[in-house]
Amino acid sequence: MNVLELQQQILAELSENPLLEEVSDHEKGPDEDESPTRDPGQESLDEVMSLLLKRQDDHGPEEDELRAPVVERWRGDSDTVDPAVYERVLFTREDLADHLLVQLHLARLSMDDFNIAERIIGNIDTDGFLRASLGEVAENTKTPVAKVKQLLRLIQEFDPPGVGARDLKECLKIQLRQLFAEQELLTNSDPFPARLRALTKKAVDKHFDLLVSHKYSELKKALGVGDKTLKSVIGLIETLEPRPGSGFDRESGVPVVPDVYVVKRGSRFVPILNEQTLPRLRIVRDYQNSLRVSELGPEEREFIKQRATRANWVMKSIAQWKRTMLRVAEVIVEFEAEFFEKGTLFLKPLKLTDVATRLELHETTVGRTVSNKFIDTPRGVFEMKYFFHRGLDTLGGTRVSSITVKQLVKELIAKERPDSPYNDQQISSVLAERRIKVSRRAIAKYRESLGIPPSHFRKRQNVT
Repeated sequence: MNVLELQQQILAELSENPLLEEVSDHEKGPDEDESPTRDPGQESLDEVMSLLLKRQDDHGPEEDELRAPVVERWRGDSDTVDPAVYERVLFTREDLADHLLVQLHLARLSMDDFNIAERIIGNIDTDGFLRASLGEVAENTKTPVAKVKQLLRLIQEFDPPGVGARDLKECLKIQLRQLFAEQELLTNSDPFPARLRALTKKAVDKHFDLLVSHKYSELKKALGVGDKTLKSVIGLIETLEPRPGSGFDRESGVPVVPDVYVVKRGSRFVPILNEQTLPRLRIVRDYQNSLRVSELGPEEREFIKQRATRANWVMKSIAQWKRTMLRVAEVIVEFEAEFFEKGTLFLKPLKLTDVATRLELHETTVGRTVSNKFIDTPRGVFEMKYFFHRGLDTLGGTRVSSITVKQLVKELIAKERPDSPYNDQQISSVLAERRIKVSRRAIAKYRESLGIPPSHFRKRQNVT
């Protein structure tokens, strides 16, 4: 959960648990990681409360080691986050991955098939395209390619139409198939005559290069049609969405508050957790009088005992959330210091396994930690998972971030001559001169993800 969800969870616990109370700002209260070492459920009520309260009073060096080391060493009065900065938020709606996962949960799949399908969805980018090959997914999940292909076909039937396609051609074919099937179900009269359907399918399936390059004269000849019919075909295709995931771009909606801030202390960048909205908790100290324990019967005393167990678990969980979040943020900040200082071209490739190995955590733990979390940096507000991406080999033996390569592609195309735009192979050659090894096919994928058409498409022709 992110910091706002954690805040709501803490407030809910406060309202339900009589043994938890909030520490006001002017009071000196214990931290959430001050919790008993034994399971309170195994003790009597008096022993439970005595143990909990003693632990709060005897906060020692060992517990201090569990607290956020960077915040303790570097945080000064100047590190208090200004409310104006706190309100620097992104605005978001349900993202594409969440939308697909909701539909996946409605599909009646075995646990093994669900896990494979979830992995496929995890490799679908924000534009809605599958960015891993079937072979890669099969290898990672130790599953036959045929099974991965079967589950991909299922996902390709999900909303939005065209999602899960491996390229633009497949994307358009999926949308046409769903569009024609939907119209057959919803209307008695067919708005798309059989000939128009056949011609549109043929244009996409057999003459895609002519279509995307706007070579309409050649396309008209290939289809054996006149201007009017060709315009009907083109008009139908133009109603399709080349980026199925575009409707899930981050726009106005629910404000997202950063979970971590990155500040510069001297020559170093350090992460600071956003704890301003999190209530500080402690166990009710005068529980005997405030809860009138002496007047309670066995059932009530058992209830209080259970609440004590729950209070202990809550405080430990909050401490664990803070500790893991900060440790992961520290690795990201240390690894990407040049990016924070100089910008996108200095972003380094980072994988979940790199952080997991460094912190001796499971990869899935790191994945959950960065999921739906945001970090406010000198370069803007980013999802934490933004920093996890593949790297490409350079001719010098080092690795460069795929995001950096994508930025270079974008800059090259922005500076190209309008009358002689770069094709993908030329871009690959230019990058090779900079000692960055990227295949023509990879360049095409990056270009498509940026919403940039091919070179011949950029030299647009008109329908005659």
